[in-house]
Amino acid sequence: MAVHGQIAVADVGNNLAAARTMAWRIVFIYVVLVGIWILIQSGIPIAPFVGIQIEPLTWTQTLAGWFFVASTGWLLYLLLERGLALIEDAQQALRLRDRAIESSVNAILITDCRQPDQPIVYVNPAFERITGYTRKESIGRNPRFLHGPDVDQPELEAVRLAVKEQRECQVLLRNYRKDGTMFWNELAVAPVKDDIGEVTHYVGVQNDISEMRRYQDELARQSNFDSLTGLANRNLLADRVRVALARADRYSNGIAIAVIDLDNFKLVNDSLGHVVGDQLLKLVAERLKSCMRAVDTVARIGGDEFVLVLVDQGSEQVVSSEVYRIVETFGKPYVVGDQELFVTGSVGVAFSPRDGVEIGPLLKNAESAMYRAKESGRNNLQFYTEAMNAIVSERLALTNKLRRAVERNELFLHYQPLVDVQSNQFFGTEALVRWRHPELGIVSPAKFIPLAEETGMIVAIGEWVLRTACMQNKAWQDAGLPRIAVAVNISARQFREKGLVQTIERILEESGLDSRYLELEVTEGVIMHDIEQVIAILQQIKSLGVKLSIDDFGTGYSSLSYLKRFPVDRLKIDQSFVRDITSDPDDAAIAQAVINLGHSLDLKVIAEGVETQEQLDFLRDHGCDEKQGYLISRPVPAEDFARLLMTARAVAELLEP
Repeated sequence: MAVHGQIAVADVGNNLAAARTMAWRIVFIYVVLVGIWILIQSGIPIAPFVGIQIEPLTWTQTLAGWFFVASTGWLLYLLLERGLALIEDAQQALRLRDRAIESSVNAILITDCRQPDQPIVYVNPAFERITGYTRKESIGRNPRFLHGPDVDQPELEAVRLAVKEQRECQVLLRNYRKDGTMFWNELAVAPVKDDIGEVTHYVGVQNDISEMRRYQDELARQSNFDSLTGLANRNLLADRVRVALARADRYSNGIAIAVIDLDNFKLVNDSLGHVVGDQLLKLVAERLKSCMRAVDTVARIGGDEFVLVLVDQGSEQVVSSEVYRIVETFGKPYVVGDQELFVTGSVGVAFSPRDGVEIGPLLKNAESAMYRAKESGRNNLQFYTEAMNAIVSERLALTNKLRRAVERNELFLHYQPLVDVQSNQFFGTEALVRWRHPELGIVSPAKFIPLAEETGMIVAIGEWVLRTACMQNKAWQDAGLPRIAVAVNISARQFREKGLVQTIERILEESGLDSRYLELEVTEGVIMHDIEQVIAILQQIKSLGVKLSIDDFGTGYSSLSYLKRFPVDRLKIDQSFVRDITSDPDDAAIAQAVINLGHSLDLKVIAEGVETQEQLDFLRDHGCDEKQGYLISRPVPAEDFARLLMTARAVAELLEP
């Protein structure tokens, strides 16, 4: 404001000085000319030459004339100074206005409404810059040439009506540049009147808001669409369902909500990384969209959770047939890079109006049915029933109880022996967490471990398991029992926690357990994500003297080139391959391949889930080094395992074939 004030003061001063100079010049000329004329009229200049005597009255009249000239000259000066200053101020204001219009960042055009077709008579440089049309190309034309192909915009009628009624208006138009590109024009039109109040021109101020509009569109897209897949998100899903419900009520049709949760998708993320996982989600989304009608909706509302909205459905049988068709297509293999991936889904369906007439209850009921599908073995479809609400309520209640389990000392460990196949000698034990709730009794790990993983509680539980197992092993050693290693499973969430190595080191120090007697098991899925970082973490753990093994080997997507870089000591054949090892040629081939692979990398191979003598015979015949399972012993409490240790030699002799 101070700078603008200084400019204004300077302009006024300059204008006044210029006016004074001009006024002095005019007055000077006036005084000189009139003074000379008075002098000539008095005859004084020629009197000496012609012998005329100048009378006193003549001198008096001449002096009076000069005084009159001087007085009127001064008055003339004052009038001229004021008038010229006003004229200069007006001209300066006009020049300033012209400069402002010429310098404006907004496009300005003026049309003459007195001429046919109201042609443009002026455009400023911003108009040329924004539209690409030069002043020469624009003047003389009606502004409609900017409309391009969009001649039927409703806003144009608003402009025509405002011009007809000789009033202002403001509209948002799609206009086109000379190169054919569209821009959003925020146009303000106002009439310009002459001295008698007649409208002679119209001035239009154009503001190119294309960037703002793109930003607004992007915000709208982000608020309504999933950024990864481009599908509808939860917000847009809610709107679509509300519209579908209103339509269904009006035409007495039904709608179906199907919730699809990908089975074991976490394994893909853990094994192949989130980049591959994201690519797979995109492919799933594309396939789902290709299966749906234009009137239906596909949405993504969670990491691996999709929702289908099927409108105009007549019966549950029709819905069932439609959803089965979609799921069958959805279950075909996906190619990501050079890998072929198979994904199945657990599907829950709720039908309106039977299962609800609002989105909240419908979605909740469809999710209840989806959880039922998961509990029924995954890769199947379930329709909602009222009894399913109990499943969701049970999960929520169990989650709340699990949060208090650690602090209330409700968790405890069981230990299962790890035995050498050839000698039947115990070389270690695996610590397995159990939960005894005061009201629920023993809660199956199959129920609470997935909940702990989903909620992140597995980190605190995992640290408790590690600390308790190390302290128990040290207690056994202090009691004079054979020194064996205790194996503890490290979950995917634990492994990704910052400070994992420091936590392990601290627990070893607190418990006093020699690091040689601790073995950590990580699943194949965990180590195949962010390979270089995983290798660095494994090497840090290995530097502590801790043994490492890969658990559930064969269930993921391991690469041999990476596997040989991991500083691990043993591979564990997943029990899913051991279960039918004597009857399923594929499982037998996989088990044998894992054994051969482990030995080629100089690693020990242990089979988990050994329950029959036939399984053990197969493993022994094919060179498996170690065994674990119910054939040797079920997981038992610490006191019972201590007794097993004391009689280990006798047990080995009993198991000797």
